[in-house]
Amino acid sequence: MRFLGELAALGAALSWTVNSLVLERHGRGFSAWALNALTKLGGLVAVSLLALFTQGALLPRADASQWLALLLSGLLGFSIGDGFLYIAFQQIGARRTLLIFAANPVLAALLGWVFLGEALNLLQILGILLALLGIMTVIAGDVRAPEKAVSRTGLLFAALAALGQAAGVLLSKLGMLDLGAVPAAQIRLVGGTLGMALILSLLRQWRLVPPVLKSPGGRTTLAFSVLLGTLVGMVLSMQSIKLIPAAVASVLFSLMPVMILPISAFFLKEKVTARETLGALVAVGGVALLFL
Repeated sequence: MRFLGELAALGAALSWTVNSLVLERHGRGFSAWALNALTKLGGLVAVSLLALFTQGALLPRADASQWLALLLSGLLGFSIGDGFLYIAFQQIGARRTLLIFAANPVLAALLGWVFLGEALNLLQILGILLALLGIMTVIAGDVRAPEKAVSRTGLLFAALAALGQAAGVLLSKLGMLDLGAVPAAQIRLVGGTLGMALILSLLRQWRLVPPVLKSPGGRTTLAFSVLLGTLVGMVLSMQSIKLIPAAVASVLFSLMPVMILPISAFFLKEKVTARETLGALVAVGGVALLFL
């Protein structure tokens, strides 16, 4: 099917957008690390069941190099990147977080240049500058507005989440090769689950896991995160990364800030300023220039 990879990337972006709004509304008051750990564990179970029903095998068949790359991808993109993303959602909100998160294709391009020797041409440099201009336009407007107190720590966590996502996409591309999207997602989730278990142990936050399961809001957040953010979003994203260049997939994932604006305006009745709209469009337009 033509454009299957692109459609999969758009579907992943839409599922993550809706999930981010659920996290913002129902995830407050819970440990971001506990939520992330439970989401990855639940997602691993869900994707493994999908593998069993669709492929007749519960365990993925992959060689050592694929396991290593995808485990590292899961550790960086899920354990670390998603953990920072959850905190950013709680501290600065979904829209601001995703607007900053849109920089991850820019970071992916820079990482590819440094580690894979992918040189940047003039058009790509222009795209980076334009994307950063759009993102900073939105951030500057939020920080200056007196009625919008924005946590600088939240902004930092959103940036770190973008970096983790960029590294995760590159490692996923290296680890997939002839591996399907579902088994690749399984291995990434194994890395993410193990990483979250380690983080919870280091931070001594295992006691914060039960409150998520006991609260109706926690269970609602967890259910949406497992089904939309992990099962649907993860499998679709891996399929897109497999079929199209990782950089192109990252650009399409970055449409999340654009998707969230009409949802906020028409369904949640939230005010979307002209600055936010313009900043989002400029940022995504700049990212698109990177891969023309």
